[in-house]
Amino acid sequence: MKFEADIIEFLQAGSNDFWLYFFKIVTLFGSWLGFALALLIVYFKKKSFSYAFFLTFGCGVGLNFILKNIIMRPRPFVTWEGIMNLGGVAGYSMPSGHSCSAMIIAVFISYLAIKYAKNRWTKVCVPIIMTLYFALIALSRIFLGAHYLTDVIAGGCEGLIVAIIGILLYNLVMKKRKINGKANKIESDNNK
Repeated sequence: MKFEADIIEFLQAGSNDFWLYFFKIVTLFGSWLGFALALLIVYFKKKSFSYAFFLTFGCGVGLNFILKNIIMRPRPFVTWEGIMNLGGVAGYSMPSGHSCSAMIIAVFISYLAIKYAKNRWTKVCVPIIMTLYFALIALSRIFLGAHYLTDVIAGGCEGLIVAIIGILLYNLVMKKRKINGKANKIESDNNK
C-alpha cells in the first residue's frame, strides 16, 4: 500500500492549476456526464443496444455501491498524510466507481464500433480511443487522491465483467427475438 501512496504523492508533486482543472474535467467523463454522452451515441447508432447499455450501467453502479460498502476501504488521503484530496471526494475507495463506469462505457462503445461500423478504421480506432479514455479516467482518479492504483484496477475489472455480461445477455435476447420472429413468420405464412 505504501507503493500506491508513493504513486499518488509522485503525481501530486507535479500538480498545478492546469493539471488540477484538467483532471477534474477528465474525471467528469467517467461518471454521469460520460454515461449521458455515450448513451446518446449508442441510442442514435443502435436503439435496442442503448437499452442494454442503460441497464448494464445501472447494474454496474449498483454493484459498485454494494462492493464499496462491503470492503469499506478508506480513501488514500484519509490513510496517508502526504496525499491531498484534490477531488473533494468522500466515502470509500475500493473499487473505483469512475473506473467501473468508464470501463462499461469503453466496452460498450468499442463493441458498438466493432460490430456495427462499416469502416475498418473505425473498428480499429474506436477501441484504441476508448482504451485511452479509460486510462485517463483512471489516472485522474489517482491524481486527485481519490483512489489507489488497485482501486482503479478493481473498478476496471468490475466494469469489464459487468459489461461483458450485459453484452452477452443483449446478444442472447436479440438471438431469441430473431428466432421467435422467424418462427412467427413461418407460422403466419403456413396459415395463409
